[in-house]
Amino acid sequence: MKTKLYFTIALICSALLSSSFVSAETNKVNDQQDKIAFSKSGGTTRGVTGVEVTGTTDGKTNVTISVTDYTGTAIVQIIGGRTSAQYYMEVDEMGYEVINIGTLRAATYTIRIILGNEVYEGTFVKETVGR
Repeated sequence: MKTKLYFTIALICSALLSSSFVSAETNKVNDQQDKIAFSKSGGTTRGVTGVEVTGTTDGKTNVTISVTDYTGTAIVQIIGGRTSAQYYMEVDEMGYEVINIGTLRAATYTIRIILGNEVYEGTFVKETVGR
């Protein structure tokens, strides 16, 4: 009888312990960023030269741009929401830039990245923060 009691208590404890791990996993803060889908004028985001452009946004404060296999100045234009902004980033084989969008009003924006003669465009949504 004592063996069954100890076995039952051990089973209940292990069930409670494993459920606490599961609930800790599901309560994680979603810090994933949304990818910005870029399209190249006249093709895909991966050209014959191997240039690759990627972008992500958290929708509230930052847009992150990454350019690989390119050397030169990249021009980043953000257009929409009754405003526009232009940024420059120097790329030497690989470039990474974080752009603060916290001051932009909530709207859908077009982001354009110009690398020499190649133009990459995508869209992202700036969400309302606060109120």
